[in-house]
Amino acid sequence: MRPPMEALRVERLSPDLSGIALREVPSPSLADGNVLVRVRAASLNYPDLLMTRGDYQFKPEPPFTLGMELAGEVVEAAPGSAFAVGDRVRGGAKTGAMAGFAAITETSLRRIPDEIAFGTAAAMGAAYNTAYVALVELGDLIAGQTVLVHGASGGVGLAACDLARALGAKVIAASHR
Repeated sequence: MRPPMEALRVERLSPDLSGIALREVPSPSLADGNVLVRVRAASLNYPDLLMTRGDYQFKPEPPFTLGMELAGEVVEAAPGSAFAVGDRVRGGAKTGAMAGFAAITETSLRRIPDEIAFGTAAAMGAAYNTAYVALVELGDLIAGQTVLVHGASGGVGLAACDLARALGAKVIAASHR
């Protein structure tokens, strides 16, 4: 049995985040197909905020641990797992990332290189995947084009600016207050 851990818990749904508290809860145990990760960073995404109000399409019943995306180190994996203790990983689930430890399905994890910080890795999933689909798969962005990014101060907007620049585009960023 693992010692308790701290987790950011949604204890009740509320429009103003007043239903959220940092609580001590039992640490997760390793289950079939899961990898136990010591969380070093977790990202906050718009869907996380919507879940605190009950306004997201996935509606977990309180209490639940907030957070869809994380980065950290593997502390336990089943025999035969593709991951080993000490591996640096990023990934997540619908909830549970904003805690000391998280049990994540093996298929939801990706290795991260040593040169990428945990905070950066934790923010790569939802924001960068959304930006990539919008710019590359739907927008057919190529080097030399100019991109106007609305909402450039949010997670997806910042990711779109980064990605567009990396792909050789000129970026015009716009944000409302």
